[in-house]
Amino acid sequence: MASDIIETYKHLEEKIKSQEAKQIFEMLDSQYPSFKSRAIQELTKLNIDSPIIKEFLEDYDVSVRYYAFKHMHKLGILDDELIKKFAQDISPSIRKEAIVSLISSGTEEFEELIVYSDDPEPSIRYAFLITMLEFYYEDAEKIIEKMRKDPYDKIQKLIYSIENFQETLKNKEMELNIKKAATLRFFETNNNITFFNSIKEVYSECDENTKILVIKFLAGLPTDLVKSFLEEKINSEKSEKLLFELAKAFKKSCGIEDIPSWLVEQFVNSKDTKIIDMGLKIACENDDMALVDFCRNLLKEIDDNYIVIAVNYLLHFKDYSLSDHILDYLNSLSTKKINLALKIIKNLKLDNYLDNVAEISTNKKYPSTVRKNSLLILKQFKAKQHWEIPYNILKDPMESGKLKLASLNTLLKLNAQMVVEL
Repeated sequence: MASDIIETYKHLEEKIKSQEAKQIFEMLDSQYPSFKSRAIQELTKLNIDSPIIKEFLEDYDVSVRYYAFKHMHKLGILDDELIKKFAQDISPSIRKEAIVSLISSGTEEFEELIVYSDDPEPSIRYAFLITMLEFYYEDAEKIIEKMRKDPYDKIQKLIYSIENFQETLKNKEMELNIKKAATLRFFETNNNITFFNSIKEVYSECDENTKILVIKFLAGLPTDLVKSFLEEKINSEKSEKLLFELAKAFKKSCGIEDIPSWLVEQFVNSKDTKIIDMGLKIACENDDMALVDFCRNLLKEIDDNYIVIAVNYLLHFKDYSLSDHILDYLNSLSTKKINLALKIIKNLKLDNYLDNVAEISTNKKYPSTVRKNSLLILKQFKAKQHWEIPYNILKDPMESGKLKLASLNTLLKLNAQMVVEL
């Protein structure tokens, strides 16, 4: 009997997926390009391959051709010859996708690719240069020489920035995306020590956004190389924004243990919820319960973002006082608060709210993501008395495929026999 249930479950799962796909395929027959484009995007998200998509590579509408190309490229069903054809498309956006794809595949010879450096669209030539420097770095000098006289200003700036890396970082007039490309190039073509020392020499002369850029690169370097530098900057930095980035880099490269306690206190007193959240996460990882009262007070804030980070901290320490807020959150107009209530119920294992959860999962006024979370709680608590809810969702032709998949999963747990009945 168990094997029959599992076999039926798998059959229903495939049926639900195919029904959802069928609706999308019907959109492909639309006379409106926006419908066709949307359908192709949805099929791409679902990783559904179909020979019919190839037909849309020849569509008159640019957006349809563009998404058909991206779909087939993502699923790995485009050969190099077809990609080369699209590298000659009238649409610059399609040409750029195709040229970058050809370069990043690494299957073409340098001499075959260099012809794309003469594309009439400047942004494509710029993308060509950046991608070639990343994937054909051994030919960097030849690429730069070929494009040294290119009239496009961004290309000239990029070449200058590559050849004058430290000056570029210090230049407050240079665009950040140029600095990023130059930093990536310098990072990839030098050893860690050379890269770090070059950054270290000019760091103090960089503006704030450039410092943030290079800090993110430093996070990927070995601990013994960057630890003392990051510690020094954390202890001397006054900018809250930079402290936040330095702490993230230190956490990634060196671990959580040596982050100073004063930094946590400073972060939680910020007005920026991202920074407060960082402080609270550090406290959680260090099992620091000193901020329980602070977070309980945050629950009084109007802004949901404060409440989310406070609940996450308090749940880490299994604070049952959160149960006092469940009904208010469940009856809120805020989706965030409703989901928080469900999260509290789930994490604190409060089965006395199962009827409330069941009502949400069956009520179509709630977003499908909220209803899906409700179903998962019914499954977690093995609430067999509510098996009819997922059963009825599965029978309803108007319910979404994703919600039906969650319902099928829940029904298998609550009343496996009814899976076969379906």
